[in-house]
Amino acid sequence: MRKCTVAVLFFLFLASFTTVCSAGETVVVGFQPFDTISYQVAVNQELGLWKKYFPKDVTVEFQPALQGSIIANNMLAGKQQIGYMSIMPATLASTKPDQANIRMVASLGMSDGMRCSLLLVKKDAPQFKNQEEAIKWLNDKIVAAPKGSAADQYLRMVFAKYNVKPKEYLNQSIEVIGSNFRIGKLDAAAMWEPTISRVTDLVGEGIARIAATGTSVNNPDLGILLMRGDFVDKRPDLAEAWIRAELDAQIYMSDPKNWAEVTKMIAKNATGIPEKVLWYSIYGKIPENVGGTKEREWKPFIFDEKVQKNIADVYAFLLSEKAIKYDKPLPKTVDDSIARKVLKEKNLTSPVAVIIGEPPEKCPFK
Repeated sequence: MRKCTVAVLFFLFLASFTTVCSAGETVVVGFQPFDTISYQVAVNQELGLWKKYFPKDVTVEFQPALQGSIIANNMLAGKQQIGYMSIMPATLASTKPDQANIRMVASLGMSDGMRCSLLLVKKDAPQFKNQEEAIKWLNDKIVAAPKGSAADQYLRMVFAKYNVKPKEYLNQSIEVIGSNFRIGKLDAAAMWEPTISRVTDLVGEGIARIAATGTSVNNPDLGILLMRGDFVDKRPDLAEAWIRAELDAQIYMSDPKNWAEVTKMIAKNATGIPEKVLWYSIYGKIPENVGGTKEREWKPFIFDEKVQKNIADVYAFLLSEKAIKYDKPLPKTVDDSIARKVLKEKNLTSPVAVIIGEPPEKCPFK
C-alpha cells in the first residue's frame, strides 16, 4: 500500500510539472487598445519584442477590452495571466484573496493627472478663469464617468474637495459619454485618453473641452502591470520574460524618433481613431491654463517612492468608499522585485523615460 501511495504521489508530481512546463503553452494578456496605459502592448505585439525572451514553444494571446475592470475580472477568473490597467481596478483586483492572488509587478507609466484625471465640459460651457471655477460649475449639473475607473476616482475626489453636488452622477462607458456629448445630454465627464483627445477641441471633434486636470486634487495617473500570483510562482521565467519585453517597449515608445511609427502601431488596435488623435493622446501637451504640466508622462517602471505613495493613497480612498476592506496591500500583492532585477541588469535607473508634451502643431499627422 505504501509503495502504491508513493507511486501515485510521484505520478501527481510529474503531472503537475508537465502542466507548468508543457509544450505549446499560451500566455493570455489583457489590454485596453483605447487607453494609453496599454500602448506599449501594441509596440510589443508589432515588434515581437516578447519573442526575444520567451521559449519557442510558448505563445502569447492578446485579448482587448474596453475597461480595466473587465481585464481584472478575467484575471480573477483565471482567463488571463497578465493585465494592463490603471491603479484603481488594479487595487480592486489585488484585494480579493478569496478569488485569486493578483499581483502588481511593474509600473506602466505615471503622470500628474494628464491621462485619466481630466475633467471635460461640454463645448458651450463658460470659459473658466481657472480649474476651481470650472469644478464649482459642476454643481447641479449632469456629470458622468465609467464607475470603478481611475476617472471615477478623480471625480469623487473633486466632488469631495470642492464640495460639489452634481444633479446626476451617471455611470457611463467612454463610448456613451462621447455620444452624449455629441447630442448635448451631458454637462461634464471624466474618462481617459485617447477618447479625451478624440472628443475635445485640441485635435479632435470639438464637442467638449478640457477644464481641469489631476493637479486640481493632486491626483496622479498610474498604470499598473498585473500578473496572477500562480503564474508568477509556477512560471517565473515567463513572468520575467514579459517584464523584460515591457521594459523594451516602454523605452522604444518614449523615444521621440519612434513617435510616428508607434502611433501607426497603436492605430492597428485602436480602430476608428485618427492617427493625429492617437499621437496627441500620449505625446501632446495639455494646456497650462487648464492645469497641464510640461511632462505628459514618465515611466518609473519600478515602484519608486511616488508610485508607492499613490498606491497607498488609492487604498485609503477605496477603503473610505467602502469598496475594499484592507487599508494596505496584502502580502505578495505589490512586488516589483522582478522589475528591479531587470532594471539593474540593464544598468538603467528609474524613470526609464520622460515624455515631454508637444503642442498640436508638432503632430506629424493631419
